[in-house]
Amino acid sequence: MDEENLTIAPHEMQEFGEFKRQKRVTEARAVIRKLELNFTQAQAERTALRRSANDAEKLGIGGICVQPYLVKSCAEYLGADSSVAVVACLSSGGGDVTDIKVKQLKRAIKDGADVAEVTVCVAAVKEGSWGYVRRELKKLRKTAKKIALRINVEAPLLTSQELSKLCSLACECGIACIRTASDGFGSGADEEDLKIIKAALKDRAAVKADGADAIGRMATLTDLGASVVGSSAALTLALSLLAAAEK
Repeated sequence: MDEENLTIAPHEMQEFGEFKRQKRVTEARAVIRKLELNFTQAQAERTALRRSANDAEKLGIGGICVQPYLVKSCAEYLGADSSVAVVACLSSGGGDVTDIKVKQLKRAIKDGADVAEVTVCVAAVKEGSWGYVRRELKKLRKTAKKIALRINVEAPLLTSQELSKLCSLACECGIACIRTASDGFGSGADEEDLKIIKAALKDRAAVKADGADAIGRMATLTDLGASVVGSSAALTLALSLLAAAEK
């Protein structure tokens, strides 16, 4: 083969470079789809939510997590055809009785939630009141109907045995996704807790892990099995991922 046939033309190099760039961007956007913006601060307001919803749409993140007060507004800002999910975070702390949680869930569905995250009754778990927990999970699952239901287990508050049993019970009740914890009791996702959850679920349910404040941390959580990653810095992380892909 002569040397001329081995020469790559400039336009071919340019096309190859563009192909690699597009591939990086596609891969980055797939990672960004796993991100959900935590917009659950007590002082969260509609004006800021509107801006965040617009940015989330442009960046293509997976969802925006809001308190019940903002579910309807979030759904309106995103619109019916948005690919960004409205995630209603219900029963912060988990101490509401089951009937209240069911009413909150019904209202969130009416207001336009695509996903509902309901905190388990941690006190019932600590007491070993597994019958109560089972009945609550089944009622929530029945009420959720067509929208996705996640159970927030607040892992930092549980022993490894309690966490493992709770996750197994959730699977038995048809829960499709477990959220490791909110950010109210630590970082949101302890690596050891995440391992316990994955082992207990045995791929019967997905996992959402919170607390990704940097791209490296997000990578760690996904490597450990999280299919959804929650972060108050989700928009910044998405921008960083796209910027790195464009280089």
